[in-house]
Amino acid sequence: MNTFFEEFKTTLDAVAREIPELPRQEVILTRLHFFLFRSLNEDMNQTLSGFGLNTTSMLALVILYANPGPINPSRLSYGMISSRTNITRLIDEWVNKGWVQKEACTHDRRKVYVSLTESGRQLIKRALPAQWARIKSIWGVLTPGEAALLEELLHRVWQRILAIDLPNLR
Repeated sequence: MNTFFEEFKTTLDAVAREIPELPRQEVILTRLHFFLFRSLNEDMNQTLSGFGLNTTSMLALVILYANPGPINPSRLSYGMISSRTNITRLIDEWVNKGWVQKEACTHDRRKVYVSLTESGRQLIKRALPAQWARIKSIWGVLTPGEAALLEELLHRVWQRILAIDLPNLR
């Protein structure tokens, strides 16, 4: 484990001496999750940067790739847990790069739909294998049984968070 995380645990122990009821293990697990997420995100961004992508844009483009037809940017915004403004900015950027195309709605001029161009489809076909190889390399430290157990445990914690009255996370 890196030095910074060890320092965090030492700091946590100092707090626990003053406040003995501190849930040390749970705080460590929470912090470890944040560090893991940041490291995974940075690693994926580095892997995808060679394709002109980051994790956010990759996910959005994969949603478009998997969708059989054009979709409304609002739906993409919802799926991405991102603001409509941010999605609009991304779509404009992708249109300029030739990865997506916008189509006006035939019965409502205010609505727009987006879909991948052939160039965008080819980009995803090139980027996904590189991302998958990196993901397999990272998670390869776990046996299939350990990976299944970790998935189950993380899902259980996530369900607990959702069960607590946190409507913004649903």
